[in-house]
Amino acid sequence: MTFAVTSVSKVYGATRALSSITLELRPGEILGLIGTNGAGKSTLIKILSGATAPTSGTLSYEGRPLAFAGPLDAQAAGVQTVHQNIDDGLVPGASVAENLTLDWLAGGGRFVTRARVRAAASAVAPGLALPLDAPVESLPASARQQIVIARALARQARLLILDEPTSTLSEVEAAALAARVKEAAAQGVSVLYVSHRLPEIEALCDRVAVLRDGELTATFAAPLSRESIVTAMLGSSRTAVATSVPPGEGSRPGREVLVAEEVRALPRGRPFSMRVRAGEVLGVTGLVGAGKSELLEQLGGARPLVSGRLLLDGEPYLPKDPRAAIGRGVVFAPEERAAQAIVPGWSVRAHVTLPWLRRHSRSWLLLRRSETAAARHVIALFGVRGPGPDAPIEALSGGNQQKVVVGRWLAGDPRLLVLDEPYRGVDVAARADIGRVVRDRTRQSAVVVATSDPQELYGLADRVLVLYEGSAAGELPIAEATPERLAALMSGTLSHRPSLTETAHDRH
Repeated sequence: MTFAVTSVSKVYGATRALSSITLELRPGEILGLIGTNGAGKSTLIKILSGATAPTSGTLSYEGRPLAFAGPLDAQAAGVQTVHQNIDDGLVPGASVAENLTLDWLAGGGRFVTRARVRAAASAVAPGLALPLDAPVESLPASARQQIVIARALARQARLLILDEPTSTLSEVEAAALAARVKEAAAQGVSVLYVSHRLPEIEALCDRVAVLRDGELTATFAAPLSRESIVTAMLGSSRTAVATSVPPGEGSRPGREVLVAEEVRALPRGRPFSMRVRAGEVLGVTGLVGAGKSELLEQLGGARPLVSGRLLLDGEPYLPKDPRAAIGRGVVFAPEERAAQAIVPGWSVRAHVTLPWLRRHSRSWLLLRRSETAAARHVIALFGVRGPGPDAPIEALSGGNQQKVVVGRWLAGDPRLLVLDEPYRGVDVAARADIGRVVRDRTRQSAVVVATSDPQELYGLADRVLVLYEGSAAGELPIAEATPERLAALMSGTLSHRPSLTETAHDRH
């Protein structure tokens, strides 16, 4: 009773999200699926759950081909998916009992009473210790998740897909979930368990499949090696982003722009210190959930400081919001371009000048010529390809949108440039253009760049700070940051601490 994925590929325009994936999902087995952001995990989940069809390749069950016209077809075939956003599977305003019995209620019936709904709910989830009459939205995330999983298993699941199921759970709640997952597997259910938490994968899964850039790079059977998994995720070779000024050649860091003392990336992490000088790029890397975005958001004023203190050019720096950070010369480009950095329908020109409207206005009137000149400067600097400064941002490709998002912050001549995943969703050519300009910017500014793929830092960063579960696992000059050492630091199997408050300049 095996589900099989055979030579499955998925293409969106010029982007190949999956490339010839072949995988077995066996009954009674928990298969972990892991990879960096953009590796193809979500696309594979969508195909298995019927949300999208593969461009090529086949799905099968017990040797019989499967073709899903939609999620309901997948559910009818026994594929039950619990998405990362738990509330996607719940009806707000309805009770716990009603959410447990949605299938029964959807079937109709003339005599639906509270007592009958409660009885049906108890049959769906026997032993579930939740208040059946309580509104579902009043329950904590872990309880809401129990409801979704119980309902999925009650549908006689053959394949249970869990997408980042512990992302909102405490350690105790995650342990309870692990027990429930093992119980489902013991009953013969195939489980596909998607998570970025390596200790969790190591403790729970019978096998692990690793995706990278849409390809299946490796599968491992228990007992699992964290370091081997991370090495498969990252690749074994350095693929440098082309830049005009190679790090370490002629790079002379100047004054200390940013000093962070006893800060934490996450509340559960250990405090650490770091510093960034003018003329250098500090790369921050780690697996998803390691605290990269949270650390950069603290630097950019988008999140309160967890602990410690920040100094900017020797003066205390504690921005209450991004606007205050900009006032001190710190600019922050967030990870989620579409959700956090782009206004649908606005022009390229408007996106470039949005943070700097005072510079392009007089007597509260925007100066169109000034705005256009600023936009044309960014277009020329980054090689933005598109209809021009007055075109809506949606008219540009993803890579060119990213160039505009990064470029608008450079227009402000910042003292500290903070970039979170600047290469997310962009092609190699766009990466080279962004990397070239960012590297050139270090002549005037200090730069902090975060990425979950450390290969993006080769050819760009001078030093690499590795985070693991909210703590600093180590810091290395780029010349010493081999893929093997980075994999060990990112997986938590190696700790290298002496240089956490040093720079390459200090040591040499």
